This record gives sequence, structure tokens and C-alpha cells, in this order.
Amino acid sequence: MIGSRKKWRPSIAMVIAVVCAALVSVPLLALLAVRLTSNQFVRETEQSLIQQGAIYAEIYAEAFTALDGPLIGTALDDDQKKHWNANLHPARAQLNVRRETVAPPRPDGEPVTDALDQRHADIIGPLLEIARRSQRTTLAGVVFLDHTGRELNADGAPSLATVTEVQTALNGDIGAKLRARDDDYEPHAFSSLSRDTGFRVFLTYPVIVQDRVIGVVYLSRTPLNLGKFLFQERYALLTMLVSTVIGATLIGLLLLRLISRPVHALRDASRTIAADQQPAANPVLHYGLRELADLGDSVSTMAETLSRRSQEISTYTDHVTHELKSPVTAVIGAAELLQDEALNPKDRAKLLGNIETQVRRMNRLLSRLRDMTRLRSTQGGKPGQLVQMLPQLDGPEVVMDAAPETTLPLSVEHGQMILHHMAQNSLAHGAQVFRVEYADNVLRVSDDGDGITENDSKRVTEPFFTTRRDQGGTGMGLSIVVAVLDSYGATLDCLPSAQGAVFEIRFRNAG
Repeated sequence: MIGSRKKWRPSIAMVIAVVCAALVSVPLLALLAVRLTSNQFVRETEQSLIQQGAIYAEIYAEAFTALDGPLIGTALDDDQKKHWNANLHPARAQLNVRRETVAPPRPDGEPVTDALDQRHADIIGPLLEIARRSQRTTLAGVVFLDHTGRELNADGAPSLATVTEVQTALNGDIGAKLRARDDDYEPHAFSSLSRDTGFRVFLTYPVIVQDRVIGVVYLSRTPLNLGKFLFQERYALLTMLVSTVIGATLIGLLLLRLISRPVHALRDASRTIAADQQPAANPVLHYGLRELADLGDSVSTMAETLSRRSQEISTYTDHVTHELKSPVTAVIGAAELLQDEALNPKDRAKLLGNIETQVRRMNRLLSRLRDMTRLRSTQGGKPGQLVQMLPQLDGPEVVMDAAPETTLPLSVEHGQMILHHMAQNSLAHGAQVFRVEYADNVLRVSDDGDGITENDSKRVTEPFFTTRRDQGGTGMGLSIVVAVLDSYGATLDCLPSAQGAVFEIRFRNAG
């Protein structure tokens, strides 16, 4: 068998692991890089509004504190005092689009007739100017409220005290809400995709002076949406798309090279075998994976084995037909002669004897053929001791030139069968001594009989080859021995010898 070249190849498991890791990492890295979730956009917007609200609230509180007047606003409770008076009191985004529903648009508020606190009236102008200038960069809407929730931005402005997020801030906490955009909102062109988001983030930040809420900074902004983000990052996304396509193409070509082509070649080789044709010795020139290389070797081995078995079956059929033809012809001829009523008893007895002899020969031939076929399909057995395998025959003296505890890589049953057939051959060739030796995984069998000629030594293991056909030899004894040895991976060789016959049985190395 011609095996594939021995070199390092990745296993199927390794290739699959690498491919899976690559395919999984690409979308994960893309998701991590571009943050394709509306929730992330909302949280970023809310966090930005919190930061702006904190700055506006500090300016609002400082301007209010600079003016004299009585204490106003809702007093903080103990926990709120502890929180707002701490050196650090960070605020985290709390909105989550997966859990919260979008509220209706912000109501217009309720009209009020009470006059503003003079301090609020004095500071609103500078606050609005700061907000106007900041909006050029932040793009956030800002409304300043007093301690009752009333807007300070214009005279006669309504009160938003009933709005949920405003109530939260008037009570001393930061409020946040997702609200739908106004009903009269109209979608804009692609260049204004930021306006196509159907909701806005509203945030209220309490203004605290002397542990009281003296006002609220009310901010709002439309969060960045997925469409505009994709438009903004179109070049990066296009680059990522092209890279992904190229990577997937390379992976596909790699799998085609490593798996698909060898598998298709092995499939074609298998079909060739199934069609009773002889495939190439090595159906694939380049195996991509270690397992496929092993599979290719197995296919080649199977093809060679099937071809050899097919040839053996054809040879056996020809030999059986040839060997049975003579005795069958003799039996038919004798049967025809026996039909002659004038045949004398002596000739009749002779013909009947010939029929019996030929029938026994056919039976013996078929029995040996059946044994050989059965033995070729059997598996090797457990090792046994040589002393238990020695043949028991009335004839040559059996001599074992090995230690009593010697063990062969043969089962006792198979060892007995092998040595029995070989001893019978020695007996048939006039041997007086049948010697058995074993060393270094080699079983040496010899005798002092007539020996085997050089020409015959090359054919003694062929089925039906015999030099004793006239004496009833079937030529199947050594063929049966070879069939047994095949199941152990052992070989039988006939060696030249000046006297008698010498055979060596070589077993595979146990190590």
C-alpha cells in the first residue's frame, strides 16, 4: 500500500474550533465596536444630560444663593442629605428601552397666576443666556423650573409640577423619562436622520440650596438612532463588511481545500471500488487533515484487500472447478459402467471403490476449502503457550527447542491447527523428526524428510498446489496455515535447506 506522506496536519476538531471562533468573534467584535443597540444610544444621551444638568444646577444654585431671601422648596430627607452632601455623588443612567414603555409627549402644563419668587426672576436671564450658548454645542433643550415646578423661561409660563419626572426632581432625586415626540412631527430626509427617532430623553435635575430643592433643570434631547449612526459610520462599516466577506471567502476556500476536495476524491474512490474496479493506489494527492489522510490510507488498504480477495475467489473457483472435474468425471464414468448388467462382481466392486475414493477426495477438498474460508474471516486470539500447541501424530518425533514457558502470539487452537498441518506434511514426506524453535518473534519449523525443491518452494502456499495428488493430497494444508496467520499479521516463508524442509513464521513485533 502507498500511504500518504507523513507530515503534520491539523485535525478536524482543530479546524472546526478555529472556524467557529472566527465566525463568532466577527459579529461580537462588530457589535462591541459599533454598539448597534438603541439602549446604548439612550443611555449615552441620558448620561450626557445628567452631566449638563449637574453643571446647570450648580450655576443655578450659586446664582440663587447670592441673593437674600427666605428658605423655600421641599426639604430633603436624611438619605438624600447624605447623598447630596457627599464629596462624590455620581449619577448613573437608569433608562432601559427593553423594560420601559415610551410615555406620551410632554404635557403643556397647567397655568398659574402666582408671582415668581423675585430671586428666580433675577437669575433667569443669565441662565437662559448660558443655556442658549451651550445649546449650540449640546443640542439639548433646557427649561428652568422654580421650587413649585413653574417654568422660568417666560412670563406667564405654565407649571409642570404634575409631570412625573418633574415630581421626582422636586422631591430631591434625578428623574428620567422616555417620551414620544410631538404628534405634528414629520419625518425628515436622510441627511436629518437624527430627527427620525420617535422619542426623546427627558431628564430633570434638582437644584439644591441649604438641603432644599429650590428649582429644577429640565433637559431633553433626541438620542442618536441606529440609522444615523450607520450613516455616520458607513465607511467603517463598509470596510468591516468587505473584510468579513474576504475572510469568509478565505475560510470557505480553506475548507474546500482541506475537507471538500479530499472527501469528494474518497467518495469517487469508494464508488470505483463499489463498481468492482481497481482505484488508484492513493486516490488523493494532497490530504488537508490528519483524519482524512488516515481515511485515504484505509480506503487504499480496503481496495487492495478487496482486490486481493476477489483474485483469491477467482483463483479458488478455477482451482475448485479443475480439482472437482476429475473426480466427478471418474464418478460419472464408474456410474455408467455400473449400469452394465453383465459386469462381473470383481469389476463392480472395483468401480464402487473408485466412486467411494473420489467422493471422499471431493468431500476432503470441500472441507479444506470451507475451513480456509472460515479462517480468513476469524480474528486473532489471545497468546498461548507453545507446549500446548505441539501436534499429536503417530509418526515423526516432535522436538521443541524452546523454554517450556515459551508463549507465542497465537491462540492455542490456532497454533495447534498450524503445527498439525505442517506436521502432516512432514509425515507425508517421510520425516522422522519434526523440530519446532522460537526466538525473536520467529517460529522456525523443520524436519528431516524429503525436502522441497527450489521451484516448488515458491508455490507451496498456493491453494491446491500439491506434489502428492496421486496419494490424495489436496494442496490446501499450507493455504489454511497462511489463512490463519493472516489474521495475526504473520507471514510464512519456505527457506532453502540441504536436508528436509524449513519454514519460518514471522510475527509482528509486539512492541
